[in-house]
Amino acid sequence: MMLQYATYSVISPEGCASILWKSADKALEAAETMGITAARLKTLGLVDRVINEPLGGAHRDHLSHGAGAKKALQEGLRRASDLSPAELVGQRFERVLGYGKGYKGTAARPLIYSHGSLTAWVGMCGEEIG
Repeated sequence: MMLQYATYSVISPEGCASILWKSADKALEAAETMGITAARLKTLGLVDRVINEPLGGAHRDHLSHGAGAKKALQEGLRRASDLSPAELVGQRFERVLGYGKGYKGTAARPLIYSHGSLTAWVGMCGEEIG
């Protein structure tokens, strides 16, 4: 889940815009180009639901946003409670590994240790794709 006006990145859109265009004024363009907006991440399959926000952001109307976020979280928890921990981990890996489909180069893949009911993420290793 992701809030409508949220971004997901290791650098802010303002920082990216400052590097690429020497102006933080192009932050919105940078966010779209980077593919870090909620709508873009949903299209890529990394986000399963976008939680709508009031115009201008959640801070503009705390009560209505809180009610919407509560409903979305309850629905998400209800769906997750039907899955085993191993299924949840598997879905998470599939989602993350799906990022960058169509990219040629080196991709990371998870190293997973499984023994009985224990499944643990060990690390990542590079794998040539393309």
